[in-house]
Amino acid sequence: MTSLTNEYYSLSATAAGTTAALSDTPPTRLLQRQIDRGFRQLRFMPELEPAFQAYLRVSGQFSRASLIVFAVLGVLVSALIDVAWLNLPHELWLPTRLIQFGAMVPMGLICIFLCLRHSASRAMDVGTLLLFVTVSAGLLAQRVVDSQLGFELPLELVGVSAVAMLCLSRVPFWSQMPTLLVVALITVWVELTAVTRLSSSHYDLFATGLLFLAALVAGYASEYTIRWTWLNATLLQYLSRLDRLTGLLNRHALEDQLEDGQAHARREQLDYALVMVDVDAFGAYNNHYGHQCGDRALQRVADVLAEHARRPMDVCGRYGGEEFVLMWMDCDARNARTMATALCEAIEKERIEHHCSPAAKHVTASVGLCHVSAAYAHTSLDSVLREADRMLYAAKSAGRNRMCYSCYDDNARPFQSPLRAAPVSR
Repeated sequence: MTSLTNEYYSLSATAAGTTAALSDTPPTRLLQRQIDRGFRQLRFMPELEPAFQAYLRVSGQFSRASLIVFAVLGVLVSALIDVAWLNLPHELWLPTRLIQFGAMVPMGLICIFLCLRHSASRAMDVGTLLLFVTVSAGLLAQRVVDSQLGFELPLELVGVSAVAMLCLSRVPFWSQMPTLLVVALITVWVELTAVTRLSSSHYDLFATGLLFLAALVAGYASEYTIRWTWLNATLLQYLSRLDRLTGLLNRHALEDQLEDGQAHARREQLDYALVMVDVDAFGAYNNHYGHQCGDRALQRVADVLAEHARRPMDVCGRYGGEEFVLMWMDCDARNARTMATALCEAIEKERIEHHCSPAAKHVTASVGLCHVSAAYAHTSLDSVLREADRMLYAAKSAGRNRMCYSCYDDNARPFQSPLRAAPVSR
């Protein structure tokens, strides 16, 4: 998918203001949970709603801009043809122009300015609603003035404006509702109290009411469809990159991220560490406790791994089965060893019962670490992965539940890395 698509269909903890929630619960689980719950009230869970609102504003820029341009052009075209084609009496020319160019056009120009400067901001939502109010007020004012001389401005134009706003503005439905209801009530009040009675007044009011009702239904249906599309497209986006069971990167996305990380380290001349983690005796765990318990155990281990890869450039994913890979960027050898040992200890501290393990009475993990100094950042990723895998095999051979590491640096050249084993302290 393109970067624009990735921006549209993604959950940003920063935008959502719910960092903890998005970090603690995999996006795939959140999205599936929302799909199962439904959203007839046009509201998502707090973890998802801000991200959808941001998507609605960004994706609706063209639709909103079209609405504003249509409104301004409609007023300008009306000013050109109302006398010649619509038989507007000359006595109404001045008050009509004052309403059109004193209120409606300036408000439209303000919205165009907002579109150019703040097209995806909340200010644009407010500006669009104010434009609807201004256009509706201008049309009602013209109808009141025109009716005094027997000229009938179609009241349905207010209803058409409501339909256009609900369908094109991309302002959240519940934000539009109060404005729409206020305008509808004012329209009824003006028509019944201030407009000189015309032969078709009741028909106009009835037709306009139908347009307002159509606007409500269309607005609700439009946002419901947009929400459904966003949920499924976002879920598909994450499923293509995330492992559904653990919520970590899947094998394909993991390899892409590792390559990007290694390229970044090479370009910026940074140290990095690559870690391979394998859950000890997991086959025996599945056989004894069942695959459902095994899935829950993997999820808990994955949550621990995610907690140890929270920096912006860190990478964490499921390599396959019970094996995981992490990449820590910009860390020296000592810090890498400290973090890898802490990772082992954190998994053991989960105290997930495992009486069939030869290493402990609970779930543990073996860790293979390969640290690469900036001088060797050009080393191929395959070589680093093989070295981390070799360290993992050494950790398992040395008794499991421990970390083994090697370094690519000036003291330990590639493929001549000294083997060091660090058992987890009990």
